[in-house]
Amino acid sequence: MSLKHEKPMRLDLADKPYLTKGWGYAAALALLPYAILKSLWAWGSTIGLTTKQAVQDVAGFGDSLKEGSSFLYALYTMGIDFTAILAILASLFALALVTSWGEKLPKRLLILSGWSVGVLTVLIIFLTALQTRRHMTYDGIAPHESGK
Repeated sequence: MSLKHEKPMRLDLADKPYLTKGWGYAAALALLPYAILKSLWAWGSTIGLTTKQAVQDVAGFGDSLKEGSSFLYALYTMGIDFTAILAILASLFALALVTSWGEKLPKRLLILSGWSVGVLTVLIIFLTALQTRRHMTYDGIAPHESGK
């Protein structure tokens, strides 16, 4: 009977960086079609829109921004959609986590970016849920009708 040390039979991702880096590149590439499509719509294109209502909604989106932030409206009139900018930044963030130039960035910048996006995502989801609930009650639809 031999008591030699045997290596456990499992996939060690640390020995295969191409498996982990692949997810970073996939995340970066997955965001680019969204950014491209939103930019095309901001430039007035109707690519990808299949109904007249969708075309009217996209065409009227710039007008709805007039009532809100002047910064967002100014960007949109120049053909730049703010969510497309966010998608490109998220794509760069994903690349920074898996490339050599990302290793040169300050760790605090990456940590702060990641945490802030996470917190903002939860906040936006929460506010959207509240707004949806408020619109449902204003439209005469009670979210919890008791007694029926």
